[in-house]
Amino acid sequence: MFHNLVTDFTTLLVTINPISVVPVFLGLTGAKSPAERRRIALRACLIATAILFFFLVVGQFLMEAIGISLPAFRLAGGLVLLTLGLRMIYGDVASRPAEGQASGDPTVFPLATPMLAGGGAITAIVILTDNYTFSLAEQAGTAIIMIVVMILSCLILVSAEPIQRLIGETGTNVIGRIMGLILSALAMQTLVTAVRSILPPGTIP
Repeated sequence: MFHNLVTDFTTLLVTINPISVVPVFLGLTGAKSPAERRRIALRACLIATAILFFFLVVGQFLMEAIGISLPAFRLAGGLVLLTLGLRMIYGDVASRPAEGQASGDPTVFPLATPMLAGGGAITAIVILTDNYTFSLAEQAGTAIIMIVVMILSCLILVSAEPIQRLIGETGTNVIGRIMGLILSALAMQTLVTAVRSILPPGTIP
């Protein structure tokens, strides 16, 4: 159980990757007061939590309703996570908002989604709460871990300015690449687990 919680925490932390959101958050909220920044950070994290919780509860039911088996979703999800991890390693994940996005309210887009609750995080939360693999207690544990990660993400965004000054652009890039490497390893494990469930028992040790 403890091992699963550690895996859940690591997977969600690297897929949500709040450190990589810091430069984007500062770019989008640069003209706003500290109080407005805190309000935007809190609302963005609440909306992202709601999105992830929705997929935690009904994601697998939606897949089954449209005829997608869990092994197929695991394979697709592993590839998505691997692609995201490789992009993080090679620095191909956007760290700045597109031109013209700095005005208006960025709470829902792009902060809540796709920055915090993006495709990788949604894929991860569905895989980590597979109804056929994990009990209700384990899924509840994953939900709690998700909330903990989102609280941590909110604290990071609220402290975005001092964090950016402390670690700088180089620190952000280094952390992003380390998280990308961890995510790539987790993605490969997901792919191995999916292939093992399809092939005859004992084919893959």
